[in-house]
Amino acid sequence: MIDVAPFTANWQVALPALIVAVAAMLVMVADLVIRGPDRDALAVVGMLGLAAAVAAAVSLWLARGVPDGFGHTLRADRYALFFTVLISAGSFLTLLMSIDYLRDQPIAAGEYHALVLLSTAGMIFLAGANDLIVLFLALEIMSVAVYVLAGLLRREIRSTEAALKYFLLGAFATGFLLYGIAFFYGATGSTRLDVIAQAVARDAAGPLRRS
Repeated sequence: MIDVAPFTANWQVALPALIVAVAAMLVMVADLVIRGPDRDALAVVGMLGLAAAVAAAVSLWLARGVPDGFGHTLRADRYALFFTVLISAGSFLTLLMSIDYLRDQPIAAGEYHALVLLSTAGMIFLAGANDLIVLFLALEIMSVAVYVLAGLLRREIRSTEAALKYFLLGAFATGFLLYGIAFFYGATGSTRLDVIAQAVARDAAGPLRRS
């Protein structure tokens, strides 16, 4: 008999972020067939996805005691769920306010909405991360989408300059972050945040000082 409980827990913990990511995919597919003034519907698709993510987060909040997923590397505790709702609400307002803006700017609406949703999914994973590797991957999902958003006005020099500067800054920051993760792994033997916290509590900063 196959135990499906771990698979169920994995899906439950990642559900809000997966819903937002699926909404981004739906926006990209809809962008292929929707033309003209009907393109405002792309924002509606994105906002419906964000509303569904909030509903999923609220249901997990009310469920209480949702186990950690993916080998305890992703959590759906109340801290993560609170920020899931907060981030989704902020993205919802961003898409809503962007409808009129995109009518006046030479920006592909489908690309814009999909990138906002993908960066939102990264932020949701970031809020629930219980492992430095997951934290790094979530940060990169968010950052790459925001790099592109910064340079989406291709004919504007300031937009291209902003995207290039942000990319270079992010590349250097990624190197420093990975260097720090390597230190923590070498000192504690794990990249999980709870294990690192226990190791530091037992021996203060001893392992890090020796490394």
